[in-house]
Amino acid sequence: MRSGFPNRTILLKREMLFLFLLLCMPLSLYATGQQKPDKEYNSHSITKKKNFFYKTVDFIGKLLEQDTAYVTPNRFNLCVMPQYTFGYEYYRFSTPNKAQSIVISPASNNKIGIYGGWRWIFFGYSFALNEVQPEFDMELNLYCSRAGIELFYRKRSDGFKIRGLKGFYENNLPLTDYSRDIEGLSTSQLGANAFYVLNYKKFSFPAAYSQSTNQRVSAGSVILGVNFHEQQFMFDHTKIDPEISRLMLPELQFQKVDYMDFSINIGYSFNWVFAENFLANISATPALGYKNTSLKFKINNSKEFISGINVDLVTRLALVYNNGRYYAGASLVSHTYSYNKSSLSILNGFGYLKVYAGFNFWRRK
Repeated sequence: MRSGFPNRTILLKREMLFLFLLLCMPLSLYATGQQKPDKEYNSHSITKKKNFFYKTVDFIGKLLEQDTAYVTPNRFNLCVMPQYTFGYEYYRFSTPNKAQSIVISPASNNKIGIYGGWRWIFFGYSFALNEVQPEFDMELNLYCSRAGIELFYRKRSDGFKIRGLKGFYENNLPLTDYSRDIEGLSTSQLGANAFYVLNYKKFSFPAAYSQSTNQRVSAGSVILGVNFHEQQFMFDHTKIDPEISRLMLPELQFQKVDYMDFSINIGYSFNWVFAENFLANISATPALGYKNTSLKFKINNSKEFISGINVDLVTRLALVYNNGRYYAGASLVSHTYSYNKSSLSILNGFGYLKVYAGFNFWRRK
């Protein structure tokens, strides 16, 4: 037993020494940190943030993975793209029995711009090519393999012209001699559209409308979505040509129309790969919506509140060439909205035709 006692004493001393070293290590680290606090701390933080960022990107990428036999992802980080945009809008106001109607629209809106993008995100600036422009015209589109979000806001109060009349008669003859300029109309439109692509593994919506992927084999998909849309029309019929104002029925002499529309839509989109690196797309998404409307008449300053079901439509067409490095194409997106009630019917729409070309660079690792 005695012969083991010195061994136990040595072991105990070793354990105490080891414990002492453990207690000293934090002090040593603290002293080291006092000498180089910024460099070591910042380097550790940057590495941690960088890892978290790339882990997040990888996680999102896995969620958006597609069948590479049908869809090839973009292999580049950045792109540059000039683009020409042609915008149009129109409004048709009608009495319920279509006895009278008036079609109004402004001159087309022409813009040219330059855009840059990082993977899924595009930013840019455009310049107007004609003098009469909307007071505000904004759109934001975000597309990925599974879903898409579209936002827009438009406001305009000048540049409108009368494009057509129906039911305006002078001495039993259609009215033809009148001024087409109109100053009594102002409009604003706010909308949001979100949709989900069911066959996202094989069908790529971005391949047709944001060039962030390449469709290699023809495929289509059912699209499910929800819409919110708010419109306002301010109209003063006394500011249009007196010949038209004098013959206008009371139903068209409204002062203000406000309506909000909540709708669900189901449609179909198809990508046709008709040659290598070439793609044609057609999409149609009818929307069944519930509209809540406030209508104010100028003639007697009365108000009317109406709710009901209406059908709207969003259509898209695209033609694209994309070899991965360079791409070019054109797309048309058209929105059509209808309002039909006992006192007034409104059919209005707007759309954008875009022609673009661009190239990708900075290949991903």
